[in-house]
Amino acid sequence: MAVLGSLLPSLRLFLCLGMLFISASSANDSDRCMSFSAVVPTTGIMASSDVYEDNKVYTILVPVSSRTRSVVLRALDMNNNSIGFWHRADLACNSSVLYFLQGTHEGSFQASWTSPPSTNVTTVEIQAFAVNVQKMATFSSLKLKKQAMTTPSESMISTTRPTTTRILTTTQIPTTTRNLYPTSTPTATKSLANRIFLSPITDAIQILLVFLTSKLLF
Repeated sequence: MAVLGSLLPSLRLFLCLGMLFISASSANDSDRCMSFSAVVPTTGIMASSDVYEDNKVYTILVPVSSRTRSVVLRALDMNNNSIGFWHRADLACNSSVLYFLQGTHEGSFQASWTSPPSTNVTTVEIQAFAVNVQKMATFSSLKLKKQAMTTPSESMISTTRPTTTRILTTTQIPTTTRNLYPTSTPTATKSLANRIFLSPITDAIQILLVFLTSKLLF
């Protein structure tokens, strides 16, 4: 009994280590691609477009260095569900895929991802892990957002009607001429002048005849 009591702490420690090993093994089996010793955040990941569209192929560029040995990629929706399809991946895990780098790479690694054909997804986060030989990963991510559809407001709709231009030809334009200053003919002007000139002479002759008549009578 004394020997069993002394072995009891060792047995407990062995059972705890066994449980941890089983948990780690099950976690690695569920997503072996995400097994890292450390993760360091960085920037530099790019996509061919930052606008999300259904059933579209995107080119993803992940920054890597000469120490990078593999790249892990995954695409998550708003509920952290893995969606879409990664082309020509070397290993597919539970929620991610893994690409092995042949030789040394400096600059960027290129991969292709196709969005699902028809979903209610509005935002997708692309996550990338560049893993070196010590299992240390540099992490970068970007978001693809669906472009909001806009409809023209009433204030933007033109209510003006197109104007029509009417061209009048010379035959359509009425040509009426009105003489505001009537002119007299030369004949009428001469007759009027004669009447004005002869009128005093006629009066004088009539007065003379009346005077002579009165003299003769008296």
